[in-house]
Amino acid sequence: MKQATRSTPDHGLRCQPMNVVFTDDAPNLTQGFRLVIPTGSTVVQAAGCDDIGTSQSILISAPFVAIIPCATPLATSADHDPKGWVIALKPSVLGQVSQESFGIVPKWSKFWDPFLREAADTLGALNSADLIDTACADAFADVISMHIALRYGHCAGAEEPDMPITRQKLARIQAFVHENIAETILVEQLAVLVHMSASKFARVFKIATGNPPHLYVTLERVKFARAMLCEEAIPLVDVGARAGFQTQQHFTDVFHRYTGVTPRAFRLAHRAVGR
Repeated sequence: MKQATRSTPDHGLRCQPMNVVFTDDAPNLTQGFRLVIPTGSTVVQAAGCDDIGTSQSILISAPFVAIIPCATPLATSADHDPKGWVIALKPSVLGQVSQESFGIVPKWSKFWDPFLREAADTLGALNSADLIDTACADAFADVISMHIALRYGHCAGAEEPDMPITRQKLARIQAFVHENIAETILVEQLAVLVHMSASKFARVFKIATGNPPHLYVTLERVKFARAMLCEEAIPLVDVGARAGFQTQQHFTDVFHRYTGVTPRAFRLAHRAVGR
């Protein structure tokens, strides 16, 4: 990804290339949070204290992203040219729903969120072309914050009419799948998370999502693999294992079944588009 030295206006959103952040890691936002989105082989460590003084430390590497408080120091080891983006957001310009959920969005959390990575790529391209003005930055700030609020804040606990399982429980299942994507995941494990029998869980999960649990897990593995294939520094042989496929052949077969191309062909096509 092309790295730029400029940053967006210091208003609702500030997007900086990772290498710039590590030369001047002093965001002038005292409230709000930062999204840390490494790319390639870059591994970032965020360490500090939460609101009650408990020490926190997390490691972030692609395809994961992390939410941290704005003032949190960042560090990277053995990487003289860190790649990726750091997006800082402050609450004063956000919409009402985002502001209401802002206070309880988990500030020390790491997760796989394809939407946020796509948003960062778009911001990065606009930033490199010097096309972001204040209105554009504020619009991105509100969309990103709304996404985080609805997905991870208290709004995620709302139960929709006639929905047999709450969005909060679905988010809990999704988080478990993402955190354990490299491991064997059983329907019984997911059912325990929401205090249901395996048979009832399978039934209500399909009603809520349109897919049975085992297919959902498989599709999440494929999406996770797609994200890793876009990171050139991750060897192809490692992608299948990290996504939870038992063998390379199984990975190739399943990936081809649901995307129409092999993992190698997908990476080559992505590489060609990025040129």
